[in-house]
Amino acid sequence: MREIKGVSAWVMGIFYVAFVGWSLYGAVTPIETYIFRMVHMGLIFALAFPAYPMLKKSFPKGWIADVILAALGVATIVWALCDVDQFIRRSTLPDPPDFYFGLIAIILLAELSRRVVGMTFTLVLVGFFLYCWLGQFFPGPLAHRGYELDRIVGHMYMTLEGMFGVPLSVSVSFVTLFVVYGTFMDVAGAGSFWMDLSLAIMGRHAASAGRGAVITTALLGGPQGSGVATTMSVAPVMWPILKRAGYTPNMAAGLIAAGGIGAVISPPLMGAAAFLIMQFLNVSFWDVVIMVTVPTLLYYLGTFFVVELEARKHNFMPPESSGKNAGQVLKTQGHHLISLIVLVILLGMGRSPQSAAIWAIVAVIVTSFMSRDRNEWLTPKRIILAAIEGAQNMIPVAVLLAGAGVIVGTFTLTGLGLKVSGLIMSLSGGIPTVALFLALLASMIIGLSLPITATYIMTVVMVAPALVKVGLPMHVAHLLAFYFAVLSEVSPPVGLSPSAAAAVTGGNPFGAMMQSWKYSLPAFLVPFLFSATTVGANLLILDAHLGGFVMALISGSAALFCLSIAIVGFLRGPIPLWQRALLVVASIDMAFTSIDFSLQGFIPLVIGAAVVVWNITKYRRQQAK
Repeated sequence: MREIKGVSAWVMGIFYVAFVGWSLYGAVTPIETYIFRMVHMGLIFALAFPAYPMLKKSFPKGWIADVILAALGVATIVWALCDVDQFIRRSTLPDPPDFYFGLIAIILLAELSRRVVGMTFTLVLVGFFLYCWLGQFFPGPLAHRGYELDRIVGHMYMTLEGMFGVPLSVSVSFVTLFVVYGTFMDVAGAGSFWMDLSLAIMGRHAASAGRGAVITTALLGGPQGSGVATTMSVAPVMWPILKRAGYTPNMAAGLIAAGGIGAVISPPLMGAAAFLIMQFLNVSFWDVVIMVTVPTLLYYLGTFFVVELEARKHNFMPPESSGKNAGQVLKTQGHHLISLIVLVILLGMGRSPQSAAIWAIVAVIVTSFMSRDRNEWLTPKRIILAAIEGAQNMIPVAVLLAGAGVIVGTFTLTGLGLKVSGLIMSLSGGIPTVALFLALLASMIIGLSLPITATYIMTVVMVAPALVKVGLPMHVAHLLAFYFAVLSEVSPPVGLSPSAAAAVTGGNPFGAMMQSWKYSLPAFLVPFLFSATTVGANLLILDAHLGGFVMALISGSAALFCLSIAIVGFLRGPIPLWQRALLVVASIDMAFTSIDFSLQGFIPLVIGAAVVVWNITKYRRQQAK
């Protein structure tokens, strides 16, 4: 971001506060849908162009040009707001001013995406726009008749199917409030609380440093809801501890990134894609929280298994005592939990996410005065500064979601989702297992160059219909796409969080990605655990029977443990390669055939147990000699 000082900083600060205030106002007062989203988009134009320069180095002339572009972007919104009712009615046959203002708005949004999100995302947007326009030139089943430019602009700019669609609604209605809540918590000192609590409870064992990294990212990531933000918050604190324990720079960066990316699926906040699930499925946010809880626990459980086994293998050093136990930390800083408790209780009572977020923000402000450190008190000045910081954190997400609206608009205009879904159906032959692997493959390819939210949107509109056709419930298909999108963030050869962590630890970005992939590899089983079998779907708890839930949980935990042993190649001692291969087969079998009372259900469990018992017995005998 451009460094802004003096009067310009004051002006930008006013706009940042207005950006947050508009979402707060919309949460307590009904606002017409078009107006609510359009004003939000206008504020994005007004803030993003001055904040993010055209080039990496900001020149004085660049500032003037960016202000002009911001004013032009605002003008496209003002034109739409002059007479909203007539504007909407002209969407299929736009007037010349509608067309030109709309085309300018789309071009400006593409430029913002280049500056804020990255060139790859911009090329994707341009590619989808060209697909709408030149569809007749695309091959085979992807071809369509093509649309005139005025029809495309009308759809993308003048309806709720394009840049003002569901993704932008999620941005203004939900994500802004939760990002601001996370920022308020951070300004009030919650970040240091999570750090101190995790360091206090991790103990003094070989695996304690690794445990601390996972616990810290899990605790801090829930409120932040961002993998990169969590990674960068934790890395400077945890790297010295991991280094003393014996972790290499790449291993430490990979572990912190693997834990940080779990923040995106960690309730109660999660990432922007979780709010999209709520909108697409038309369910409450509490339902989404329930759905992701057990998969999130399994994600971190798999990481814990790898950490524990690797600590035994490398005999890491226990960390130094922090001098505080968990009770002492909770006694002095436990007030930071109150706002989270308020949030969870209100969501559980069925209150809207907006209402729950606002009351949680109020709770943060009130409880901040319980801190002994006056620098953590949320006084009026610090509230304004926190709101500005929250808006600054939100701008990249808002630009991404506005751009994602154009992607969604392409699918609704051209029917591309149904075309790709039909292609997946034909390739899978209607076999659910094959369709699941194709969904994973599609998500991995899309996620190579796109952020999690964009990956989820593209994957879910292409893959979810096909998965539903082969028998998966709609909520399972959406959560599957969400989970795959999250995992794409830690998969080589592109990984934002591992690269960011490597910058702190001094590691190699690609080496850090490979390590992050290693630590999160057991988690790649989790989507199959809750989607491959009817019993496994009980892990999402919705309408689950207790017996089926327990059975699925045992099966899932056993599969993660077996795969973790195979990855590390160590339990009480080294494990031969052929036994590791057996464990991989057993873990995959458990993921696709949940434990039951049949012979087939027990075979993978017996194989895994036999390898574990053999290894333990062998090395006990060696120690006894």
